[in-house]
Amino acid sequence: MRSPLTPNNQPPCESPSTGSTAGRRLRRVVVVILSLASTLVPLTAGVAHAAPVVAQQKASLPQFDRVAWTALMALEEISNGVTRVDRPPVLSAKYVALRSQVATLVAMRLSISVSGLNEAWARADTEHQIAVLAAVSQLGVPYRRFAMQPGVALDCSGLTTFAWGEAGFLIQRNSTQQMRSAEPRNILTAQAGDLVRYPGHIMMWLGSGLGVIHSPEPGRSVELKVLGSYSLRRSTFGDPSE
Repeated sequence: MRSPLTPNNQPPCESPSTGSTAGRRLRRVVVVILSLASTLVPLTAGVAHAAPVVAQQKASLPQFDRVAWTALMALEEISNGVTRVDRPPVLSAKYVALRSQVATLVAMRLSISVSGLNEAWARADTEHQIAVLAAVSQLGVPYRRFAMQPGVALDCSGLTTFAWGEAGFLIQRNSTQQMRSAEPRNILTAQAGDLVRYPGHIMMWLGSGLGVIHSPEPGRSVELKVLGSYSLRRSTFGDPSE
C-alpha cells in the first residue's frame, strides 16, 4: 500500500488511492465481528471468543455509544450466518431483532420514520446490511485526515472503505474514485449503505429519508446526519457492490 503522500491542498476526504480494483468481490469467508474486533482490541482466540471481545470493546472504548454497541452485536450475530459471500445466508431471529433495534435507535436519533428505516434495512441485501451496520458501529470514532483505523480514527472515505470491506468488497480509498467506480443510483433506487458523494466529501445513505452516516471533519467524530435540501441537490448516489 502506498504512503499517503498527498498535497496539502487536497480536499480533506480526498484520501489517496491504494490502486485497488474498485468493487472487486473478495472470495473469502466473511467473519465480520472478527475483522472488526481485530482492529479494536487484540485477539488471542477464534470465533468462540467473539462475544467476550465485544464486552472488552464496551469496557475499553467509552466514546462508542449504545447504537454502536448494538450494531457490533448485530454484526457478530450475522457473522454466524454468513459463510460465503455468494450464497444468501439464513438470518437468525436474533440478528433481525438486533438489526431492528439499531434501525430504531438511529431513526429516533435523527427524528426520521422508525418503520421506514426498519423496512429499508430489511429490504437491503445482506452485503448492504453489513456495510451500514459496520459504519454505524463506528459512531463516535474521531475524524483524522487519511486515517482508516476502525475504533481509533477515520476520515470520510476511510469509513466507507472500512464498512464495505466488512461486507466483502475492496473499494478505492479515494472518495472521487469510489463514486466513479460505483453503479449510479438515485434516492429512489439506492439501498441502505450506498454511497452519497457531496463535492469533496463522501457519506453512506441510511436508506430512508435524508439520513446519512459520515466522518465529517477535524474536531468531530463519525456521526448521523440529515442532509439539507441544498446538499441533496449537489449529491450523487452510487452502489459500490455493482
